[in-house]
Amino acid sequence: MRRTLLFGLLAEPPPNVIADHDSPAPVYEQVHVPHAFGGTMSRASRPGHPGPTAVIVIAPDERTAEIVIEGRRQVVSGQAPKDTRRAALDVATGHAARIGGPVLIDARDANGYWRLVATPDGVVRAADPPPPGPAPNTTPPVPAKAGGGRKRVFVIVGAVVLALALIGGVGAVVLRFLPDSTTTASEAGEDEPTSDGPILDHPAPPGYATTVEITEELAPDTLPGVSGDGENLVYIDPAERLNLLNADGSREWSVNLPFEAAEVLGSPRFVEYDGAPHVAIETAGALWFWPATGGNAGNIELREAASAQYAGSGVLVRGDDSAYVPIDGELEEIDTPGGSGAMLAEDGRALAGVLRGPWHWVAPDEDPRKVEPEEPEGAGDLDSIMTFIRGYAIVLWEMEEGDDLLLAFHDNTDGSVLGTAEVDPDDLEDVRHRTGPLGSELAAYGPVLFEPGSGETTVLPGFEPEIAIGERIFGELDGTRVAVDASGETVEVPEDAETPRGLLGDRAVVVREDHLYAIPPE
Repeated sequence: MRRTLLFGLLAEPPPNVIADHDSPAPVYEQVHVPHAFGGTMSRASRPGHPGPTAVIVIAPDERTAEIVIEGRRQVVSGQAPKDTRRAALDVATGHAARIGGPVLIDARDANGYWRLVATPDGVVRAADPPPPGPAPNTTPPVPAKAGGGRKRVFVIVGAVVLALALIGGVGAVVLRFLPDSTTTASEAGEDEPTSDGPILDHPAPPGYATTVEITEELAPDTLPGVSGDGENLVYIDPAERLNLLNADGSREWSVNLPFEAAEVLGSPRFVEYDGAPHVAIETAGALWFWPATGGNAGNIELREAASAQYAGSGVLVRGDDSAYVPIDGELEEIDTPGGSGAMLAEDGRALAGVLRGPWHWVAPDEDPRKVEPEEPEGAGDLDSIMTFIRGYAIVLWEMEEGDDLLLAFHDNTDGSVLGTAEVDPDDLEDVRHRTGPLGSELAAYGPVLFEPGSGETTVLPGFEPEIAIGERIFGELDGTRVAVDASGETVEVPEDAETPRGLLGDRAVVVREDHLYAIPPE
């Protein structure tokens, strides 16, 4: 499958699409086409190009770009010039894929105009020269800042394009619009941009800057999903396409939803299904799964009374008095030991627990495997099983001495003790059997903070945790929104700041007014 160099980056054709293997048509000179850049221009087509036209305007600082297609305006941004250009081209190629035909691109930055074509298979190439006709009144390129002394007009030579394509093994190369392919601003004696990128128009959560490194528009009333390891983010765009980004913000794939975005219950989630990572979306009538690596979606019908739960790495489906796990396109019923209930799913099996006593791992057509919780040091009798979350069983033990209780984090696969905290029973009164936020660096159950790496715990009475983000847990303390670290030190969250929904790489992902923003640490 051929990959195409877009603004200096390799872009994969969308999944399940055969890439065009024809060589790019030579373009012997740059053609300047007059249009009102900076406005809201959009043309339905051009002579020789029956498809719509996308107008791309790169801002002078090369951190943002405006795209107008068929009267619809969109603004994208990037941390670096190549990221901005890539994001702009993603919009054009996405539109081409949706309409099933090519999109002509009129692109402009501070140095000139470029005419490109985006094809439905994700390829962007130089546009063929237009049919002969009267020479248009060309608008000269915007010159660089005063002091450069000359305007740069770049010539795209077909032979060079073809040679670069053969050397690089790519389908098409467009010179100069690639940010690293010609003289840089500093080499031309120009001042380099001082801005680090677009800025949030509201406060950032504690520990993060207001600089926006990645932003995407969301379908109305939808939310993105972020993988627990921070490697991927998935969201639904206004065109009702499901998109997966990697930790760098690059789009790995984009597919049309087989249902309307308004039917989605909750947000997309990353789960394990049939031994591989998938993106799961629940609707009223079905569970849908997309391989995280890209590919066709599969679905499993849900009965009216069924509901999906995501406390484990897999999906547990409850219906009436039964529990099921999805396996190979079917819901397989779990036969839980007497008196126990299924709590979470993982690897095609379910964890079944009781209020007091051992728990069991149960898989279809297999005997249950019992797990006895290890007794922590200083503990007396087991008081109760509080809850189960991914990787953990949280168990409350009586103390050998005193009236306090011992809250223990156990490995839910073998029952071993991972960490303990002495707590006042009153501090757990409003927590009881809720699940708690779980991160790779910090987890919480009610007022108890737990570091998985060290096993250390801290108790912060009155704290109500919401979500674990890196080295902090966001929640409420005495009615005030706060972010808490492992030591229990709190930082108040600004009144108008959004609580992060996860980490993409080291960037916090926040959502505001149907847009997601990924912002870096301070």
